[in-house]
Amino acid sequence: MAYDGELVKMENGRWARFQRCQVYRPGVADAGETMLLIAVELEERYQLLLDGAADSLAQYRYQGVPVQVRLDPDAQAITLQPEVAASVPAVH
Repeated sequence: MAYDGELVKMENGRWARFQRCQVYRPGVADAGETMLLIAVELEERYQLLLDGAADSLAQYRYQGVPVQVRLDPDAQAITLQPEVAASVPAVH
């Protein structure tokens, strides 16, 4: 399941970000309360940034460094940060 703001690479190789959108239908009183989560394709400059980041991620992961990329909420920058490892229960 996707979340609001999640970046995805679609089957066509293009990048998109999931965005919550309200659904409006004329004549339906509660239509504005209906929300959908849709993938919105990003502009070309972000396609290039994310392709570069994906290549960098592949290199980090090839070297055994777990990192993830995030597109800042204002969509002005990309941030690479360490992945949070799932905690493994201690064995006694």
